[in-house]
Amino acid sequence: MNYCGIDLGGVSSYAFVTDEKGNKLWSGPIATEKVAFERLVKKFAGGGLSIAVEAGNQTAWVHEELVKLGAEVTVVHPTKVKLIAESRRKTDKIDAKILCELLRLNALPHPVHMPGPEARELRGLLVARRQLVSARSKLSNVARGMLRQTGVRLPAGGLSSLAAWKRLLAGGFEQEHLLLIVSAYYDSFLALTKSIRELDRQLAQRENNEPRVQRLKTNRESRIIFGRLQSRSAIG
Repeated sequence: MNYCGIDLGGVSSYAFVTDEKGNKLWSGPIATEKVAFERLVKKFAGGGLSIAVEAGNQTAWVHEELVKLGAEVTVVHPTKVKLIAESRRKTDKIDAKILCELLRLNALPHPVHMPGPEARELRGLLVARRQLVSARSKLSNVARGMLRQTGVRLPAGGLSSLAAWKRLLAGGFEQEHLLLIVSAYYDSFLALTKSIRELDRQLAQRENNEPRVQRLKTNRESRIIFGRLQSRSAIG
């Protein structure tokens, strides 16, 4: 069995490979790309290859790719790795070499659970919806603030629905430029609402097909997402 530690980077990563006795086989930078990982695994997986990587924003797809290539992959929390390395009086930075050594010695902390593709897809939809809702709220608040500077005061949440925007536009403005600005904000609000509704539709389909989505209903955010998709209160 060969062992490898990979210090993941945005564009370039660093890999350190040893055999089961700790003899260095290779180390060096590699591109953080599928083809580079494929070359690495093929080169050292002859007798088996175990790889350790730290959890980060790119770990999910890297983990999935390495597993597909036949490697055994352990994902660990970077803070816990640092604590272990420091307890062993390591003074150099927590990098691929230390990951490789701790993996070979079976001294890594408990691995981080890596969700499967379907779970990541669901999580991505939920995160995307939350961000779109946040963007829509910020847009409405910016519009209210701009109008307040011209003497038009709207209550908190006064632009939280399509109906409220339509009423505002229908009322007209003494200054022509305000109509242009509010119309532009309205178009953005409309586009964000359309995207949110599409994500709601996708999530509703998964609610019917996946038990995990049903379980998410116990979460407050998910109750909002799934519980009242037909309600007009939130989006007019």
